[in-house]
Amino acid sequence: MRWYETASLATAVLLSLVALGGLVARRKVGVCRSFVPYLGAVALADLMTLGWAETFYQQWFWFAKELVIHVLRFGVALELGYRTFRAFPSARASVRALALLILALTFGIVFAGAVDLEPVPGADALGPLISRVQPRILNGTIWLLSGIAGLILWYRLPVHPWHKAILTGLVAYLLAFSTSLSWIESQGWGVREYANQLHTGAFLVMLCYWAVAAWRRAEEPVRSPESGSAPAASLNRAAG
Repeated sequence: MRWYETASLATAVLLSLVALGGLVARRKVGVCRSFVPYLGAVALADLMTLGWAETFYQQWFWFAKELVIHVLRFGVALELGYRTFRAFPSARASVRALALLILALTFGIVFAGAVDLEPVPGADALGPLISRVQPRILNGTIWLLSGIAGLILWYRLPVHPWHKAILTGLVAYLLAFSTSLSWIESQGWGVREYANQLHTGAFLVMLCYWAVAAWRRAEEPVRSPESGSAPAASLNRAAG
């Protein structure tokens, strides 16, 4: 493991623990309960890789870890949707339909991509799964999170500042992650190191943003544009 990879892992673990500490200290754990196991799994996997590199600094562990994190991340997205839209029946029906559609599309696209995988030049057996299947799973999460954000704007709903921080951080990071994997797919396994640097940089920026947001004192829910000027219309639209 290179020195900058070690430094990145150590920084990621530290920032994750700072963010988790902020959630506990500011009593924000209950605002999005699924976020704690998600970020905890991220920190644990990075700590295992950092402390036992001979065993866990391997492609198989990275791929297995990402699969677990994908599931936990989807759980975070679904909880954000539920908590934001539960008081608004029409909006809740829309986000439920959107989630089911995106989950079905993601499963179909991932399955279609995994049926016939050609070898990636310069990569081992997991190369096609990493460069071709992973981006499709990431895109499904991006679609779900972006759809939730779009419906929030459409219905002009108030959003808890911590929910907004989670959404903003995840969408920006996942776009960079998906781009880095697509780069490997288009240019070959030789650009893996540069793609990893792009992914790692975006990941650390996201964790830093979350650490700051987690320690921020409680704030009023953020309202979408124009919500303050037309609250009655907003509630009428949301209520259907």
